[in-house]
Amino acid sequence: MRHATPRPHRPLRARRRARGAAVVTALLIVTLAVVVVSGMLWRQQVQIRAIENQRLLAQATWIERAAVDWARLILRDDQRRTSVDELGEPWAVPIAETRLSDFLGASLRTDVAGETSFLSGRILDAQARFNLANLVVWASTAEGGRAASVDPAALAAYRRLLQTVGLNPSLAETTARNLLQAAQGGGGDGRTAPRPLDSVQGLLALPGYTSEMVAVLEPFITVLPERTLVNANTADAEVLAAVIDKLPLERARELVRQRDRAYFNNIGNLQTQLSSLAPQADSGNLASMLDVRTHYFLVYGLVRHERASRLQVSLVFRGEPLGATNTTRVVWIQDADRLPDLR
Repeated sequence: MRHATPRPHRPLRARRRARGAAVVTALLIVTLAVVVVSGMLWRQQVQIRAIENQRLLAQATWIERAAVDWARLILRDDQRRTSVDELGEPWAVPIAETRLSDFLGASLRTDVAGETSFLSGRILDAQARFNLANLVVWASTAEGGRAASVDPAALAAYRRLLQTVGLNPSLAETTARNLLQAAQGGGGDGRTAPRPLDSVQGLLALPGYTSEMVAVLEPFITVLPERTLVNANTADAEVLAAVIDKLPLERARELVRQRDRAYFNNIGNLQTQLSSLAPQADSGNLASMLDVRTHYFLVYGLVRHERASRLQVSLVFRGEPLGATNTTRVVWIQDADRLPDLR
C-alpha cells in the first residue's frame, strides 16, 4: 500500500515566494540604480567634453589672434626696410603647417600640458586685386557738399576684367549702379537704398551674378573700405590687363614674368617695360590706377589645437609711417572657408 507524500506546509511555500519576489525586486532596483547612475555619468561626461571643447576653441582663437599680431609686426618691419611691396619679401612667404612649439623655439613651449598646436597661413596683398570701391568717386560740389558718381576709368577697367575672365561685361554697369545708389542713400525715386557692398560674396545679391561667376571673379576682385590703387608688383596678369587699357592678356602675362625677375621700383619702371613690351598700351594714366606700395593686406591663419580648429581671415591696414613709427590696425576679422594655396 503506497503512502501519500505529505504536502509542504502552506506558510513555508508563502515564505519562499516572498523571498523570490524580494530577490527579483532587489535586482530590479539595482538595475534601475545602475541605469540612472550611468545616465548621470554619461551626461556629466558630455558636459565635461563640451566645456573642454569650448576651452580648446577659446585657446585656438587666442593663438589665431597672436598670429595676426605677429603678421602685423612683419608688415611694420617690412615698411621700415623698404617703401616698395613685392612678392619676394618675407611677408609674402606662406607658412606650411608647423607645430607651434617648434615654431616658437625651446624657450616658449606650448605643449607642456600634452596638448599640441599647429599653425599655417599666409599674407596676401589685398591691393593685388581690382577694388570694386573704385567704381564710385566722390567730388566736392559748388555748395560745399560732396556728390558721388561713377568713375569712368574704373568702370572701363572692370568691364575689361569681366571680359577677360569670360563673363558678361555689362555686369560692370549693374555693379556700379548698385554701388552708386548705396553711396547716395537710395535710387533717387524714393526706393530704399541697397545694402552697401562689403564683400565679394555680396555680389550674389545683385541681378546677373551667380555663385559660379563669383567663384571665377574672387581671385581678381576685392571690396575695401576706400578707393585704392592696384599694386603692379603683386597683381595677376588678368588684373593688369584690366587696369591698363589696350594691354592684351598674353602681353600682361609676359609683363608679370619679367616683373617676377625684377620688380618695379616705381611706376616709371613699369612705363619703361610697357614701352618695349606692349607699345600700344595706354601708359598715360598709370599713376591714377597703379602703385608699387600696399596699405591693405589679407592675413589668413589656420590653427589646429587638439580637437579644435579655427580658420580666419583678417583685413589689416598699414598706414603711412609717421616719423620713426608706423602703425597697423585690424579692419575686420571673418571666418574663412578655406586656406589659400600655400605654394
